Amino acid sequence: MRIGTVAGMLLLGAAAVGVTPVAASAQDVSLDAIGYVLGEESAPVVVVEFGDFACSACAEFWRDTWPRVKRELIETGRVAWRHVPFLLGFDRGDEAANAAECAADQGHFWVMHDLLFEHQAEWTRIRRPLEAFRRYAAEAGLEAASFEECYDDEDGEDRTRAATRAARDAGVRGTPTFFINGRQAVGALAYDMFVELVEDAERRAGGA
Repeated sequence: MRIGTVAGMLLLGAAAVGVTPVAASAQDVSLDAIGYVLGEESAPVVVVEFGDFACSACAEFWRDTWPRVKRELIETGRVAWRHVPFLLGFDRGDEAANAAECAADQGHFWVMHDLLFEHQAEWTRIRRPLEAFRRYAAEAGLEAASFEECYDDEDGEDRTRAATRAARDAGVRGTPTFFINGRQAVGALAYDMFVELVEDAERRAGGA
């Protein structure tokens, strides 16, 4: 599957711990100008994650499932991952997306991605979270003046808008939402459930 599209999607609804097929649709949503890739683009399975940094379920997935996904699926070459930060309407999600895009401008998106989820309980409770973001930027090794100028000017706003439109066009209604070789799953999936979906995608792709 080309990493720049979400195609032939099967919509899945997520309960607390389950994933159940409820409908099907076919779309072709371009991701070429949005999101950030981790892993080998030639991997047989492409996962596109739509997430809002202020979403508690996204932070739960990052904390409980993401470390094993990264270590056992991405770093082993089984999965190429594209994270698409967009806005679903959570408080201060727009400010966090702005911080992440400014980190991306300095080549440190994934470091900021981790810091925003790690400290979500802090910055989501602050009326003006820039001071917290400054500390994360320093921890990520960003050049402070460039980060702050980017943040003040909202230089990443166009990318966030494009990502939010793509999420809408792809039928995203909750976060986190994953497209695993085009098949959609929603929710903070446990690793065992997630790896089953990846293995199914590998079989469909003629892999392991």
